[in-house]
Amino acid sequence: MLKRLFNRPAKTHQVTIEPFGATVTVGARETILQAALKAGLAYPFECQTGACSTCKTQLIEGDIKPLTDFAYVLELDEMKGGTILACQSLAKTDLKIRVNTLDDGLPTIAARKFRGSVVSVSKLTRDIFDVRIALDESMNYYAGQYANLSIPGISASRSYSFAAAPRSQGCNELSFHIRLIPNGEVSGWFAASDRTGEVIEVDGPYGIFRLRQADVPIICIAGGSGMAPIKAMLEHGSELELNRSVVYLYGGRTQADLYGGAVIDTLTTAWAGPIRFLPVLSEEPEDSDWDGARGFVSDFIKSIDEFKFADAQAYLCGPPPMIDAAIPILTGAGVRGRDIYFDKFTDRSHNPT
Repeated sequence: MLKRLFNRPAKTHQVTIEPFGATVTVGARETILQAALKAGLAYPFECQTGACSTCKTQLIEGDIKPLTDFAYVLELDEMKGGTILACQSLAKTDLKIRVNTLDDGLPTIAARKFRGSVVSVSKLTRDIFDVRIALDESMNYYAGQYANLSIPGISASRSYSFAAAPRSQGCNELSFHIRLIPNGEVSGWFAASDRTGEVIEVDGPYGIFRLRQADVPIICIAGGSGMAPIKAMLEHGSELELNRSVVYLYGGRTQADLYGGAVIDTLTTAWAGPIRFLPVLSEEPEDSDWDGARGFVSDFIKSIDEFKFADAQAYLCGPPPMIDAAIPILTGAGVRGRDIYFDKFTDRSHNPT
C-alpha cells in the first residue's frame, strides 16, 4: 500500500494558453511560466520571482495555487478579476488562461538563437560599455526588448536590453549597454581585453517592455544602463515622428555616470514633440562644478509640470530600488497603475537564475 502511494506519479495538468493557441503540460511542482517556456512559447517574463508583473495572466477557467501573495504587485481590482502571476502559480486543475501583457496590439516575435561576433566595445561612462555585435542573419525585435548573450566558457547567459531602435527590415548589427559589475563574469570578460571578432550566441528577443501606442505624454525614468531600452524606444518614436510630450529623468551617482552629451542631444533634437531631459546626481561632491539637480531621481518626479500625471504613461528602467521608490510617487501623483511600465535591472547576485 505504502509502496503504491509513494511510487504514484506526480499529477500533471493541461493548460491552454491564449493568444498562443497552445496547450502545455504542467507538472505538480512546476509553475505555469516554467512549463510554457519549456514548451517553447515566447511567454513574457523578466524577474521570475513575482516582483515585476511582466507575466501577468488572466485565469479564465480552473484553479491555481499561488506561491506568493499577488497583492504585492497586483491591484485589488485585478485580482478580483482573475489576474494571476504565471511565475508564481501552480496548476491545481486543468486551466485556460490568457496572457494580459501581450495585449498591446503588436504581434509576438518568436525568440531564436543567432550566431554573432563582437564588432566593437567602447566606453560610454566610467562603468558602462557600448557593445556592438554583428549577426550572421538579420534579427527583428521591438524597442525596449532584450536578448540573452552566451559567452564561450561562461556557463549561464546574461540578459541585456537592445540599445538602439530596430530597423524595419531587421537588424544585422546590435547594440547593448553593458555595465561593468564587480566580479561580473560577462561584463568583466568584455572589459578584460580586445574582444573584436569573438563569437557569441544571441538568444532573443524577449520581454514586453516597449512603448505603448497612445496620444498621451510620456514620463521616462532611468538609471545606469537603464538608459539602453529608453534610448531605443525614444529613437523608435522619433522615426515614427511621434508628437508626444516627454520628460526624461535620469539618475546617476556622479558626473562620471552621465552619458556623453552627444547621446542626449541626438535623442532630444530628433524628438518631434516637446522633450525635457533632466539628469539627477545623488553622490556628486558638494564642491564640484555641477550646477544641476542633486538627490535621488525619484525626488524630482513631482517637479514635472509640463502635463497632468493622470494623462501620462510612465516608463521606468534601472536598479530595483529606484523603480520601487518611483512607482508609489507616480501613482500618488495621479499616474494610473496600468499606465506604468518598468524593467528592473538586476545582476546575478540579486537574480542568480
